Formats: sequence, C-alpha cells, structure tokens
Amino acid sequence: MSTSARERRDRHPTGFWFVFWGELAERACFYGMRTLLALYLVDQLGFGRADGAGVMQFFLAACYLTPLFGGWLADRWLGRYRTILIFAAPYILGQLLLAGIPSRLGLVLGLPLLALGSGAIKPNTSTLMGLMYEKEKKEHLLGRAFSYFYAAINVGSAAASLLLPLARNAWGYQVAFTIPAALMAVAFALFAAGRRHYPVENVRAAVLPVRAAASEGPRAAAATEGPTTAQALRRLSGVFGLIAVFWFVYDQSASTWIFFAKDHTDLALFPGVHLTPDQIQAINPLAIVLLTPLFNAMWSRVRVVDTRKMLFGFLIVVVAMGAMAAAGWLAGEGRVTVWWLVAATVVITLAELCVSVVGLEFAFREAGPRAKSAVTAVFLMTVFVGDTFGGVFDQLYDRIDAGSYFALQMGIILAAAAVFWRVARGFERRSTDPLSGEPRTVHHATPEGLRSPLPGA
Repeated sequence: MSTSARERRDRHPTGFWFVFWGELAERACFYGMRTLLALYLVDQLGFGRADGAGVMQFFLAACYLTPLFGGWLADRWLGRYRTILIFAAPYILGQLLLAGIPSRLGLVLGLPLLALGSGAIKPNTSTLMGLMYEKEKKEHLLGRAFSYFYAAINVGSAAASLLLPLARNAWGYQVAFTIPAALMAVAFALFAAGRRHYPVENVRAAVLPVRAAASEGPRAAAATEGPTTAQALRRLSGVFGLIAVFWFVYDQSASTWIFFAKDHTDLALFPGVHLTPDQIQAINPLAIVLLTPLFNAMWSRVRVVDTRKMLFGFLIVVVAMGAMAAAGWLAGEGRVTVWWLVAATVVITLAELCVSVVGLEFAFREAGPRAKSAVTAVFLMTVFVGDTFGGVFDQLYDRIDAGSYFALQMGIILAAAAVFWRVARGFERRSTDPLSGEPRTVHHATPEGLRSPLPGA
C-alpha cells in the first residue's frame, strides 16, 4: 500500500470533526448546568442537603431514561441526524427557563425539558459517528474515534466546570445558567453544518426489508439485520445491570461529594489557591483528557477483553470509595484537606475510563445494525437505573456519618465487582451465537485499535 493510500485509510472522516466539536459544546452545556445545580438547589431554592441530593440524582436519572426514546425514534422513524436537530429545541428552552425563572417553578419547567433534550440526543451522536466510519470502511479507526469522542465530552465538561462557578460568583446564577443555553445553540449550529458529511439515512427503506424478513422467520430476519434489539439486550443484560451499580456510586460525585467538600474539607489546594466545592468536579474531565492517551496506548498493547477491562473499573471504584470513607471518618465534625477529594476523584476517573469509555464502544459493537441506537440507549439507561437508586439512597446522607455513608457504598460496589466477575466469565465463555449456532467471537484489542475477532475467550 502506497504512503498516500495509507494516509487516506488512516484519516478520520470529515464529518467526525463536526460531531467532535458539536459534542464538545453540547457536553459543556450539560456539565456546566450540572456543576451549578446541586448548590443552586440548596443555597438558592432552599432544599435540604439530602433532598437536594435526591433531586439531583433523580434529574440525572431522567437524563439517562430519555435516551431509550431518542434511540427508538432515531432507529425507526427520524434517523440520527434529524433526531439530534429536533431535540436541540427543548434542550435550549429548558436552559433558558432555568435561567429566566429563578424559583422552584423554573426548576419544574426547565429540568424535564433538559432531560428530554439531552437524553434524546445522547445515543445518536456516538451512533452517527460510528456509522460514518462504517460507511467509509474505516472501522479500524473506531477505537481511536470513540476515545477522541470521549475526550471531547470531557474537554467541554472541564472548561464548563471550572469557569461557570466563577461566572456564578461574579454575576449570579441566572447569568451562569444562560451560558449553557448559548453553548447548546453553538452545538446545534455545528451539528447542522456537518450534514453533507454524514451518511444518508433512509430509515424507512432500512426498516422494510427487516420487516419482510421477519415475516419469513427468525433466521431470515437474523440474516438481514443480525441480532435484534431484544436478543442483543438479553445477552448483555447481566453486564448492563451491574454497570448500573457502578453509576449509582459514581454519580454521587455530583451531589454528596459536593456537600462533603462544602461542609468537611479545607478547600485550599495550594497557598493562595482555593477551589469552590463544585469546581472539584472539573478534576474528573481534566484527568480523562490527560489519561485517555495513556489508556489508548495501554489497551493497544495489552490483549484484554472488554468485560475484563470493565471489571478492573469496578475494583478501582472500591479504592476510591475507601478513600472517601477514610476522609469522612478523619473529618468527623471538622475538616480534612481537599486533597482527599482530589485523590478520590482521580482514582474514580480511572474506573470511568475502564467502564464508561469501553462500555460505550462495547454496546455499539455488540448491537445488530438495526439496533445500534436502541442498544446504545439502553447502555446509557444503566445510568438512569443507578441514579434512581441513588436518589433514594441519598436520604441516608444526613442520617449517618459521612465515613459510614461512603463505606456502605464501598461494600456495595465490592459485592457488585464479585458478581460482575462471574457474569463476565460466563459472557466470555459463550462459544455459540444464539441465532446461528455458529461459534461467536469475543473482541480483543489489537495494536491498530480495532477489536479483532478471536474464537471463544
């Protein structure tokens, strides 16, 4: 292969960069609003800490329920591109309502629209990106593309998490909440500008052959579209169910970790350098941006199946929650250095790179061609399940000491890791495809970043 041909083969599709920058702006919008929300509930709207944490968790849960609707709508009716554009409208409106009505009424009106808009868009951006690579026969770049895509999310998140608390301190919550609305308008413009570079989506034409094949029997349908959504989800249900436990613990960093930072930590990072309690959240996306290249290099050299990578993530969370429990017990009714939270945030970020990044690509690859948005949406819905439980669990925060609260979570994630080990082993050992009876493959990392098929596990 000539050098120019190799360069063309290894060049990312042009449309990728519109998705990359659009996703960066959209995630800056979402995480900027999320960064401000917990303290806004308590300091401005008068919620107690436990109730504020509960509202926060239930809102996050709703943001990861609506992807199921967005994925279904895109797969069966609108296509990915049109779904993204249509649901940008309630997304922007929700931000403006939150900014323009500084009361619980604004919260009641704005948060459902934010959950609908952000959730319906969420499963379709990564799927649209993946389809571009498939169309141009550049699947060997998918691993790298998903890692860059995740880096875009976290660059946007880091910038918004650092800067919006400063905007809040300078001009108040209403101005600070208006900035995410402007960011979402930028994201809308970027997604729209890249239209001619995206794959043409004729959803009706794609659905009709599948329906015709289904009328001839399951084998014909399988030959047409591979595993159905239901078949893929049955196979993945054990893995997805346990990932929900991961998110239950992980997303405490947006609620109870902030309240712990406010009440029980000395926020001096260095002499003369202080963080706000909500700015600590920026450490996570900054760490992801810095660590993603290292993880890419590591996975390209170490042949580890995806489920095993995710198991490592579960074990790392145990360490993070152990650090939080120690900090809680050491603080007592007083304060500990903020470096406990910094360390715990960096450690739990390592876990996220093992579970969330790997899991997003894992869900895309394991789904059949006609079920990619729907299966990706169900993967995202694991956050809904975890955060719904978290919203109930948060009521314990004011009833027991912080150390015991975090230690209880450490015990839960340790038990989940033990179960995940057994589920992952069973998943990897399945040697036959449930549809054809032929030997199935397990994806392993290769130096090129592509998951190559190796028989068995």
